[in-house]
Amino acid sequence: MSEPKADYGPRARVGVAVPHTNPTVEPEMRALLPESIGVYATRLTHPSPHVEERLKHYIRHIPEAISTFGEMKLAAFGFGCTGTSYVAGLDLEDRLTAEASERTSLPVITAAQSIRAALKELGCHSIALVSPYPEWLADAGYRYWEDAGLRIVDRLRVDPALTDTHKIYEFTSDDALAGLRQLNAAEVDCLVASGTGMPTVRALRTFIAETELPVLSSNLSLAWTLTRDAAPELAPSSPQQLLS
Repeated sequence: MSEPKADYGPRARVGVAVPHTNPTVEPEMRALLPESIGVYATRLTHPSPHVEERLKHYIRHIPEAISTFGEMKLAAFGFGCTGTSYVAGLDLEDRLTAEASERTSLPVITAAQSIRAALKELGCHSIALVSPYPEWLADAGYRYWEDAGLRIVDRLRVDPALTDTHKIYEFTSDDALAGLRQLNAAEVDCLVASGTGMPTVRALRTFIAETELPVLSSNLSLAWTLTRDAAPELAPSSPQQLLS
């Protein structure tokens, strides 16, 4: 006798870790993941008032974040904080996620690693990048992508006056769309909207009709890699197909 299928997530269940104030990851994951994949979130917390200290803490405690799901059987785990990867840097990020995967026996991938995987799948080597960050975090992101072997042709911060990362969560899809439209797409293989806290799904659905280039975001890329890890037969060849 076969086991009954779960009401929610009958094909697979995935977990995501979300910075405690971020209002965007869960609804965008639910909008992007196939219906038969259940998505469940845990909140990343740390008492420090200093954002850089919190970001450094989050990525060093991935197994602890996964442990908050208890006995729930997850097929994959996504780390929904791009800025943490930028602060950690490429090598440390890869080492920590590999260690977390080995310790928990789960595929573990960050939003930044997901963008890297999507760019590789699409054969992209040069990008134009829009991000919602204050200057110091945006600069860390530029170093990250250059260390990944990518050429950044154009870069834009949604609000050049921004100094507080919490204000990222006040941005809307209209802000992301305006930023994408301002990027110089000449000699670019792909346009990228970085950051899991800035809504991008509605912006991408509009913008893909305005350009022939592939367009990615942190959340779109993370949804694609989680689908690929949890239910490979449901993963489209291009992340953009999850937008339809």
